[in-house]
Amino acid sequence: MKTILLSGLLLFGVCSTAHAQAAAHDSVAVMILDRMADTIGEMHSCTYHLETAQDVQDADLGGTVKRHRSHDVSMVGPDKMLVQSKGEGGHRGYWYDGTQLSYYSYDENNFATVPAPATIIATIDSLHNAYGIDFPAADFIYPTFVTDLLAQSDRVIYRGMSTIGGKECLQIATRGPSQDVQIWIANDAMMLPVKYVIREHAKPEIVEYEGEFSAWQVNPDLPPSIFSFLPPPGAHEVAILSRDQRISGGGR
Repeated sequence: MKTILLSGLLLFGVCSTAHAQAAAHDSVAVMILDRMADTIGEMHSCTYHLETAQDVQDADLGGTVKRHRSHDVSMVGPDKMLVQSKGEGGHRGYWYDGTQLSYYSYDENNFATVPAPATIIATIDSLHNAYGIDFPAADFIYPTFVTDLLAQSDRVIYRGMSTIGGKECLQIATRGPSQDVQIWIANDAMMLPVKYVIREHAKPEIVEYEGEFSAWQVNPDLPPSIFSFLPPPGAHEVAILSRDQRISGGGR
């Protein structure tokens, strides 16, 4: 599944609702996924909170442990984004204003600024390719999310109702050659994602990623100033090495 974010004239682009149906793709499950994607695709702006956990290898333990982080995300399409992430690994912020992206470490009081493309999706893609930076739950708001999910899944089924955090949800489960996915979608008018679990089983070790959304705001009025980074007093500017520079041992 892709790790890039947004596209199009709207914030999230136009999500297609027409898919070639495989025999093992439950039409009810696909309809629910399409409805979720349509809601996201028609947004102009949004904010949400996300709690994530992922499996990481612990050298001291010699095994896998869960790494937890929380994220507060604000976006205005097509060229404004703010992400605040806290948890294991520290407190970090990312500001994108349409021309540059700024990274700030609250723990170390240092920052870096790099030129960025003119849209959120291009910036997310560029940062991933150049620096290995990924953003939380980006798959869900990528315009071809449903198409990509169906393409990589041998089976897609609707599992019925369940309750997550007191919210009634529609549960979708998929099975594919490299990963299995479960998605819980709010059973209300908006039908936004509530929780996901991704289980990768094509690697030597089974790895799980999970996240739970809350506090969705759809089309809020967000001032442009919040997406521009202002270095705090005493903050030090540092350089971010690209993947190529790290491999070659280069830098400034």
